[in-house]
Amino acid sequence: MLNVLIIDDEPWSREVVKRLGEWERLQLFVVGEAEDGTEGLKQIEELKADIVVTDMRMPGIEGVELLKEMNKQFPTLKIIVMSGYDDFVYLKQAIHSRAVDYLLKPIDPDELNASLEKCVSELVEARTSENGTWNIPLIFTDSGFLDLYLGYRRQIYGYLLELNESAIFHTLEKLENFLEKAIQNMPVRNMLIKVGHDYTRMLEEFISENEVGFDHIWNKKNEEWSLQNWHSIPQATEGIGHIYMDAINTIKALRKNKNRLDLTEVQAYIERHYQDQISLDTIAHHFFVSKEHLSRSFKSFTGENISDTIIRRRMEKARELIVEHQLAIKNVAEITGYSDIAYFYRVFKKHYGLTPGELRNEE
Repeated sequence: MLNVLIIDDEPWSREVVKRLGEWERLQLFVVGEAEDGTEGLKQIEELKADIVVTDMRMPGIEGVELLKEMNKQFPTLKIIVMSGYDDFVYLKQAIHSRAVDYLLKPIDPDELNASLEKCVSELVEARTSENGTWNIPLIFTDSGFLDLYLGYRRQIYGYLLELNESAIFHTLEKLENFLEKAIQNMPVRNMLIKVGHDYTRMLEEFISENEVGFDHIWNKKNEEWSLQNWHSIPQATEGIGHIYMDAINTIKALRKNKNRLDLTEVQAYIERHYQDQISLDTIAHHFFVSKEHLSRSFKSFTGENISDTIIRRRMEKARELIVEHQLAIKNVAEITGYSDIAYFYRVFKKHYGLTPGELRNEE
């Protein structure tokens, strides 16, 4: 069994993590809880924690400082960061501190357990391999180099959102010059493979957000082959550029054909995002169609309108969290996309004919 420590100043937030984690399946044990960073650092050592799930904003040691201290004092510790803020400063420090994942509150059960599973996998691998595991920050231990690397990465992601090919190539040229300086005293080929994997993972994330199947962009085997055959920095940046151009060209072609609405894609999009603030308007905008056309087509295809589909999936998830995970109703409302708990109660009662508490007692 591996030991897990939860650090958060909100008792209910710690309770959510305890309720949502599939501890037995993952062979994990919640060995303790701390309500601030100072107590957390003390307990990591005393309780021999292998994994820490921590909030970023707490009394005492501030989140960024806490991550720095954990990274310094406990180099093998696996860290999962939670935050109610999608903040680049926090994200950068999380990456620099070898955090396995950065989860936005309210915590999604599937995301939490996927992160925990990744921690377990990395710990097992590290204990059975001389090389252990790798993270981008381990390449750039100098904070100045890390800042520059993340800056180029952020620029390229921004241009990817715009499908701006020329700007991506220009930034890759700057990345090439940076890498020539940054990895002078490192084994070049291994570092290039790792940088290549980082950029292909970033592309995967972008494509996932744009609902385009990654298999349509390039063959995974070819990608792995190309990464293994990068022997110089210019070859690597050129390879990354070609992969990104293939993706952009495919996405542009798909967007031109968006007038042929694929309703199975719409269903899949709703399934992935029903816990977010989505609506007929936002979905129509995403698929480049009018809301009138989307509404008619979806109702004809499924027999159910879009708003009813979103509510049904939210209520099904709410029922699961209430009955199976025994979460507090306030947390269930947040997780299923309702910031107004009174409104959540009304929707729930209308859907099931029972209040959340009545349903829990009945089952």
